[in-house]
Amino acid sequence: MEFITTVLLSGKDAGGTPFREFTQTSIVNLHGCKVRTSYRIMVGMLVTVECPKAGTSGKGVCVRVWDPQPGVAGHDIAIQLIKPQNLWGVPNPPPDWEIVAKAMVQGRAAQAERTGRFPAPVLPNAPAPMTSPTERTGRFAAPVMPGAPAPMAPRTERTARFPAPVLTGAPAPGAPAVMAPTRPAPVAGPTNEQRLAELERRATQLVESVLDIMRGQAEELTRNCLEEFRQQVDALIQNAEERLRQGLQQAYEESAASLIGLRTDLMDQMASRGAQMIRSTEDTLRGRLRNQLTLEDKTATVKPPEKVAGK
Repeated sequence: MEFITTVLLSGKDAGGTPFREFTQTSIVNLHGCKVRTSYRIMVGMLVTVECPKAGTSGKGVCVRVWDPQPGVAGHDIAIQLIKPQNLWGVPNPPPDWEIVAKAMVQGRAAQAERTGRFPAPVLPNAPAPMTSPTERTGRFAAPVMPGAPAPMAPRTERTARFPAPVLTGAPAPGAPAVMAPTRPAPVAGPTNEQRLAELERRATQLVESVLDIMRGQAEELTRNCLEEFRQQVDALIQNAEERLRQGLQQAYEESAASLIGLRTDLMDQMASRGAQMIRSTEDTLRGRLRNQLTLEDKTATVKPPEKVAGK
């Protein structure tokens, strides 16, 4: 039935971490409920459910897990109570809840009482009960082996030789025995608390075994992930080193080509400037030499001729 109430869910999640969470039920019955949780709980795990409003608590086992819906926080799980009860504080529970609860509480005690009151019936055409060893021996005499010792005297003969002691208050020999009516003892079965304790112990063992298996799988998965991550890191490092080596080689080649080009440009510029300086110097020297020659020619023209002595 649909019934919403606040409950406190506690226990250990799939990773073995203890948790306590207040949540709400959506569907309840005498055997369990459906709640929403934000923790990872797997099928077979033991949890404790407390209802603060009703002041009750009980243990249960997760029997179903629904996948989380997109855009909704948490997911739904189904919990089956170890001891069926109205843990949710339903004000007017269905009539069959009380009947089922009483039947669960009485348990095997009622069955043992019914068995003691009504013995097993005798079926018609059933085979006759097996005869006693004495009757079978009387019907089929044992073969006498050669050299075998004499057979032991019958029990009646031995009893006649050695009379049985007479007990105080015992009936006289030969008197018919009076059998008091006997009632079959009820079969003593485990109590309800013992059954609950055994069920809780088995559930705890199941949870521990599941957790051990999950821990082993988690460790193996972690080792595999770490090994794969290490291989990926090594591959990335090798790729980065190769790219860095190629980049350095390319940069070196580009630098060397740039230096060679700069050297060639400098040599060309120096050669050009040297040629210009040489031409400029030659032009200057030629001009000076030309000026010097012109000046000498002018001086020679202006100077009068020298007189001859004696004339």
